[in-house]
Amino acid sequence: MTNPPTQKVAICGAGIAGLTLACILSTHAPHINIDIYESKPEVSAIGEGVAIWKRSWQIIQDLGLEDEMRRRGVPFPLDGERQGPIFRKSDQKEGVAFHNHVMPYGPTAIQRPTLLDILQMHLSPNCQIHTSKRLVNFIESSSPYPKINLKFSDGTESNADVFVGADGVHSIVRSVMYAKLSEAGDTEEERLKLDGLREPIWTGTFAYRCTVPFGMFKEKYPDHPVFLTPKIWCGKNQHVVTQPWPETGIIGVSGFVTLDSGEGTLYEGPWVTDVKKEEVIKKFESWEDDLVVLMNNITKASRWAIHVVKPLPNCVSGRIALMGDAAHAMTPHQGVGGGQAIEDAHILGQLLSHVRTTNTTLPEILKIYEKIRLPQAQIAWQKSRTNGLIYEFMHPDFQHIQPGAQEEELKELGEAINESFGWLAEGGCYEDWSRAEELVLTLKD
Repeated sequence: MTNPPTQKVAICGAGIAGLTLACILSTHAPHINIDIYESKPEVSAIGEGVAIWKRSWQIIQDLGLEDEMRRRGVPFPLDGERQGPIFRKSDQKEGVAFHNHVMPYGPTAIQRPTLLDILQMHLSPNCQIHTSKRLVNFIESSSPYPKINLKFSDGTESNADVFVGADGVHSIVRSVMYAKLSEAGDTEEERLKLDGLREPIWTGTFAYRCTVPFGMFKEKYPDHPVFLTPKIWCGKNQHVVTQPWPETGIIGVSGFVTLDSGEGTLYEGPWVTDVKKEEVIKKFESWEDDLVVLMNNITKASRWAIHVVKPLPNCVSGRIALMGDAAHAMTPHQGVGGGQAIEDAHILGQLLSHVRTTNTTLPEILKIYEKIRLPQAQIAWQKSRTNGLIYEFMHPDFQHIQPGAQEEELKELGEAINESFGWLAEGGCYEDWSRAEELVLTLKD
């Protein structure tokens, strides 16, 4: 019996991770049949813009998406240093600027709906997106060449050679996969540990995502510092990120509030809910005047309970693979979550497209993806968490910072922030693929 190549890939989730993977497969192996199953009735995105750092930009260039981004007015990244956010200690009436951050690489940002739309434009005719398809279970069948049987809430079924969970922090693919791994555990302790990885955990942090009308605020406060550069306003257990978006007519305002000992506890309320602006204003009413003025002018606010996926021991099981937030959802404090999903897609897509990938080698191919990507994504996960602790003076090295601290006392804080962003100037995507391909070439047919 011949050993056929991988011919059918199923992807759960039509977000950044799933669509980028489909785009890479369409580019490098247009003959592969791709089915994307999206639980929502349409492809859509919520959340803030996606930061495009050097590693992500290399992948976008490889896919030939630059011209479409240029046509839509997306600014390109700059290779070299660029002015970053100004950090201030702001939980006092007289705020203190303590770090003028220079980015080691000038990233850009793209709105999530725009990125999803561009990716969809570059899918092959063999790629189909099925909406209103909520996965409920999957089963890996046996020989001669195993298939993954997918079951959906509407009673329909499908199958594929390989199944990729790109369905976000709430991932049903992760939940089912780890339920099966737990059942197969050797000890009760192991079974409980694996079962505890099925669901995301609360970080103890709320993010208040707000908008201020750019034109209105500019007219009332033309000299306000919010217009000059992005800013991160830091304080004990709280911080605010502001970003002017003149092209969209808004000022983005994200206020973070962290509860002591909240990390890892159960959060039972709605993860996302609209709130009255007064709730946000009250959280920061004793902060420095410029921030208070800005907060008093917010017109729309929502509260997000920030959840993450605890570091997983595996993101692959048999012919099942997790990617993006399903595998390593992280806090937003370094702006790298979307980029990590793009990097996952880069490695996984090229591996699945490789001539050495067959129904026989597929499980080993997926393990190569896991070996290359999971450790790197978890480093990014940890760096993002550390940033949040630094911004809110909760990191063990900076808990001594007191109200009224001045610039000299905050110098070490700025140095730590500067160091934490250094890796984002590095490329490395092509080197990562070279390492992956070396491992592929060691496989036996």
